[in-house]
Amino acid sequence: MEATKKAKPSCGDAISNLPDDLLCRILSSLSTKEAALTSVLSKRWSNLLLSIPIFDFDDTVFLNPQKGRRKNVFFKAFVDRLLSLRVETSSPVQRVSLKCRQGGVAPDCITKWILTTVRDLGVLDLSLRIDFGIFQLPFNVFRSKTLVNLRIGTMIRLAQFPSDVVSPTLNSLVLDLVEFRDDDKDGFKQILLAFPSLQSLRIHESNEWKFWNGSASSTRTLKSLVYRRDSDCCAPKPCVSFDTPSLVYLEYTDVVADKYENLKLDSLVEAKIDFNLTAFQIMRKPNSSGFVSGDVTTFFKAIRNVKILCLSPDALEALYYRGKMIPVFNNLRSLSLGSDKPHGSTFIFWKLLPSMLNNSPNLETLIIKGLVHYVAKGWEDLRPISRLCFSWDDVSASFSSSAVEVLEITRYKGTCQEVNKMKHFLGKLSRLQMVKVHHKAVNDEEKSRLMKDVLLLPKASKCKIQFMKETV
Repeated sequence: MEATKKAKPSCGDAISNLPDDLLCRILSSLSTKEAALTSVLSKRWSNLLLSIPIFDFDDTVFLNPQKGRRKNVFFKAFVDRLLSLRVETSSPVQRVSLKCRQGGVAPDCITKWILTTVRDLGVLDLSLRIDFGIFQLPFNVFRSKTLVNLRIGTMIRLAQFPSDVVSPTLNSLVLDLVEFRDDDKDGFKQILLAFPSLQSLRIHESNEWKFWNGSASSTRTLKSLVYRRDSDCCAPKPCVSFDTPSLVYLEYTDVVADKYENLKLDSLVEAKIDFNLTAFQIMRKPNSSGFVSGDVTTFFKAIRNVKILCLSPDALEALYYRGKMIPVFNNLRSLSLGSDKPHGSTFIFWKLLPSMLNNSPNLETLIIKGLVHYVAKGWEDLRPISRLCFSWDDVSASFSSSAVEVLEITRYKGTCQEVNKMKHFLGKLSRLQMVKVHHKAVNDEEKSRLMKDVLLLPKASKCKIQFMKETV
């Protein structure tokens, strides 16, 4: 019994004996709410709270479980006190996340918190999410000389930008469902000019929250650009241009624009394209001068130097309906077709695949996301006229001459139609070395059946076949 009593103090002191810097790292992995709870342990733990480099303020998980106005009062008092103590002790903060989703905190108070973290605490990484009402972010936040990463969203309106606002250190910017003032038509252009060192930009827009007019210019340092426009936005932009000669990564989801021009994408290495077409765009004809709005040919020519290309089913449809030709992708090494969405035109996929392979002479890896998306039940039993005059001869010829060495299939279920498509891939891709099949079998018995069906198919080359469980 006595030995047991002596062992308890040393066991309990194990974490307290750690140095302060290591304890601060441990507290930084917790939410600010959980870190604050440790301050009741001792004065040392209370002091540590003033040294942790990360703050995560979230009014939905605050200390006091009471709801309503009383909870907001406690949340405001907690943030006010903690920020004030850090300013008094001159303790800088590296990263701050502020989420106000319940309402009840005055906008002036939120503004004060933001400016305190930027101006007085020298924060490097700032994430803002204001989900109630419409909060107008003051432009002074962009005068920071220390801010490196900034995420703004959602329901935030950006104040008008004076031309002298410059944040020389900002490297990464995320604009998630934000907007500029109605009278600030050049706001997006001005924000790019305000960040001369910007390398990464992510934009998310919807029908209600939009501000990008389609022009990305004066971004000579930009390396990565992600733009996503929700599908509820049906109106195409009049013109889209990318004056981004240093861009390496592009992820672009949008309704096909009326036209594309001034596209400087020669440094692009990887592109993920998810175009959407309106019904009117599919049926649109040339005007009296021969111009066809919504032509994506210029865009695909601009990205022809990429090494990695991912096209969604909708992007393939845009290329089929609104593209005059498929350019030659001499540098392309990896081509991914499809998406995790269960849709896609069987005819368009197999119609464009031969051209994509023929125009990618150095292609090494072909990834088809969801082969089942491109298999219409009963489609193979239709007469040729009903298949829109589709021919397997074009597919077979492109497979035989293709340089593809790795084939990857996801969301594989092993249906008769899928097995038949696998037969074409394995039987015609003469340089194939590896086939990776991500299956959706629910048990080992079903997995064995899927493997057997594929392994028995004739192969044009001696390739290895791997079966892997589909991951979410």
